Amino acid sequence: MSPTTPAHAPTPRTDRRILVGLLRTLSGHRRAFTLAVLCGVVNQGGGIAATTLAAVLVTHALAGAPLSQLLRLTVLVTGLVLLSSLANWLETWISHELSFAILAEVRMWIYDALERIAPVGLSHRRSGDLADTALNDAESLEIFYAHTSIYIAVAAVVPLAAVGTMAAFAPTLAAVLLVWLIAALSVPLWLRHAAHRHGQRLRQRSAELHTELADLVAGLRELSLFGGLERARQRVDTATAELAAAERAQSLRGGSEQAVLGLLTGAGAASVLAVGLWQSGQQPQQLPALWLVPLTALATAAFGPVHTLLRVTRVWGVTASAAGRVFDLLEQPAPVADTGTRTLEERSAVHVRMRDVTFAYPGARHPAVSEIDLHVAAGTTLAIAGHSGAGKSTLAHLLLRHMDPDVGSIHLNGVDLRELPRREVPRLVAHVDQDVFLFHDTLAENLRLAAPEASEQQLREACDRARVTPFLEQLPNGLDTVVGERGAALSGGQRQRVAIARALLQDAPVLVLDESASQLDVLSERELAAALASVRAQRTTLLVAHRLSTLCSADRVAVLEHGRLVDCAAHSELYRRCSAYARLVDAQVEAVELQAPGRESVRSVTREHRR
Repeated sequence: MSPTTPAHAPTPRTDRRILVGLLRTLSGHRRAFTLAVLCGVVNQGGGIAATTLAAVLVTHALAGAPLSQLLRLTVLVTGLVLLSSLANWLETWISHELSFAILAEVRMWIYDALERIAPVGLSHRRSGDLADTALNDAESLEIFYAHTSIYIAVAAVVPLAAVGTMAAFAPTLAAVLLVWLIAALSVPLWLRHAAHRHGQRLRQRSAELHTELADLVAGLRELSLFGGLERARQRVDTATAELAAAERAQSLRGGSEQAVLGLLTGAGAASVLAVGLWQSGQQPQQLPALWLVPLTALATAAFGPVHTLLRVTRVWGVTASAAGRVFDLLEQPAPVADTGTRTLEERSAVHVRMRDVTFAYPGARHPAVSEIDLHVAAGTTLAIAGHSGAGKSTLAHLLLRHMDPDVGSIHLNGVDLRELPRREVPRLVAHVDQDVFLFHDTLAENLRLAAPEASEQQLREACDRARVTPFLEQLPNGLDTVVGERGAALSGGQRQRVAIARALLQDAPVLVLDESASQLDVLSERELAAALASVRAQRTTLLVAHRLSTLCSADRVAVLEHGRLVDCAAHSELYRRCSAYARLVDAQVEAVELQAPGRESVRSVTREHRR
């Protein structure tokens, strides 16, 4: 599960909230984290000890110590260097294994979040921005889990151990060192607001650039056709310049932090040496001058973990901003609650009942649909007609349970959709949208999206029924033809027929066709209508339609106006008694007559529809 999953919308994040969320995610990997911290302590502590003993070796050599003593010190220094090197290797290995394991979990959480809130929860977000969150923002967390979190612990332990070691020989110098270490550790806090601001701006500018590039690639054909390539390039250039400015600000602040820490390190070592010289002159018995070089070396080396921590926290603003974007996505509430446990006993004949359904989109002044009461008998076809924005597609989305009604309910065979598990709905309700999406894969794999185990024979039968076969035979590799990104190798009408074949493979008892013939020519539409006639005889079908031919093919037509149900009846009866429906029909007939004035064939069709 995600680190935090409140039931409300995301609120603005603070560094503290983000850090708590990151550490909560880390809590599931305590063993690996503890081992990484232990290796980091041994690595940094061993390095400090080796530096200090090397200074002791030098002072003893200058003082004329016996060769055997110098050899023992040399072996000890060498052993500490080897131990530190081994610990460094183990720390790098374990910390990155830990980081990659957590990143794998985070990516799965992001996928689960996208699945949970799709499609309504994604409608207001650009696909490039979502891809940037799933890839780059998640990847930015690697710095925290592989480095920052570990060196927060290491920097809290090793410098204090160094101060404790110094206190055993020179308590006054240890107090001086402690003051400078605290000052050094507080450097990131001095500029934390600037770090967060720079990091947030850097991630925003990076996401904007990636989104612009994604839009450029996706819309390259349209940009080329309408001469928009130069404007698109200018937008990319602007986004690139803004990202470069954000990176410069980030680097400038990071360099300033490093410079300040260098000054504090030098000042700390110099202070220890100065106080040590004074104390050695005043109390040579308590602090021999021979100790000053090793103690100064220890003071200087004690700042090593602080330097490492600052180096990895220099990009904390970027990490915090990326983590905030990831957590905001993880915490985005699902448009529908997935708490249902019931199952539909009878799946072969399903009737649909909408009772007083009212739904308003967030922020809208008026409901998209209001007090809709409809019944679609099993095996019959209901067409939904109305002007654009009347609420037709909203009803389809409610039946697909992309969202739940604010008031009222929708039932399948008497079972409220909210009582069914969300994963059960796609097995009961198939959908063919007017905007068909096909993956950059073979035609066969795009069809198997609905039925992964479908045989080639089943694929070909679905293609026959959806009238895919006529153009399938013209494709270079038949079902194994790669259709291109978003099905670019196929025409709009061909993509719609593929989508219908995919819905047939899904074999759901309820079928929702949302303007499924909108991109078909007249001949193709007739072929498809003939194919769907046999299919709809076995399914309960909801048609969202504008075309007159589609409306006439339905058993009944429901007319919506401003989100309300005006009337519902068979086409011929509805045309006679419902003025709103008559206006829709007449508008289409007049459009046909304007396109072919004086033609008897058109007028005969007109008379037929008006009857």
